[in-house]
Amino acid sequence: MNAVAASMTVEDPEVFLAMEDLDLVGRGLADAVWHGQHQSLQRGPGVEFHSHRPYQPGDDLRRVNWSLLARQRRLYVRESRAESRRPVYLVLDSSASMSIQHGPSSKHQYGKRALAGAAHLARRQGDAPALHLTHGTSLPPRNSKDHVSGICAALGGSTAEGAGDMAEALREMRTFCRQRGFILFISDFLDQEEATVAELAAFRAQGHDVFALQVLDPMEVSLPEGGDYDFIEPETGGHLRTAAEPIRTAYARRVAEWRAGLSQLAGTHDIRWYSTTTEQSLVATLRGWLG
Repeated sequence: MNAVAASMTVEDPEVFLAMEDLDLVGRGLADAVWHGQHQSLQRGPGVEFHSHRPYQPGDDLRRVNWSLLARQRRLYVRESRAESRRPVYLVLDSSASMSIQHGPSSKHQYGKRALAGAAHLARRQGDAPALHLTHGTSLPPRNSKDHVSGICAALGGSTAEGAGDMAEALREMRTFCRQRGFILFISDFLDQEEATVAELAAFRAQGHDVFALQVLDPMEVSLPEGGDYDFIEPETGGHLRTAAEPIRTAYARRVAEWRAGLSQLAGTHDIRWYSTTTEQSLVATLRGWLG
């Protein structure tokens, strides 16, 4: 695994997109993201002072209370109360719009791999990953290697199909996310985006830390330079035939304004927002989103 992970770099995003084993993808992504960057989603264990105990050979000298030594002529070390393990709720939009693919992968495939990496990162940091797919699959928060492998297997077997009401799906998650933790939500935010952000804001108001990742297809961000195209709405079947060239510049401007507006809206609710396309390296995306 070390040799494989070593070859997976930010410059080689296609490696993670080509691999079918999401457990291996998740471990490789976690290795690449973790390398040289030990920031955590939580504040970290042992940040709250708890008590002193007598020094024992092998204890870290940085924990010795030298003031007590001066007063009592005995060595004591500080002990801290570790923070309790927090759940990390991984949530993926599995509606049909996520199946669109004009780049190296579909939005759904990209999101599945990003959450596989996040599951492994959460376990390494001592947190308990959980999974909720908007089409029914839910795995409760646990911290074990087998559980993370189960999350990756469930992600690997999921498909993007049918219409999706993300705002309603998030409302139905309230009972699943009973314990305060981290909400990591991936969607294209192409429908009812303001209502969806409002539901994420409700989780934030309840004390969860909320991370939202918008994944878009390259052609949803920038139209081709020329040609006639049929634009099909995957969830309703509606379509529009038009030439790309006359509307390309205006389309790109409107999409940029829309993405900026969503970012600003998320920021007003203290939601960690990141928007990407399936052409961007998964490692760069995870670092930008969770770093």
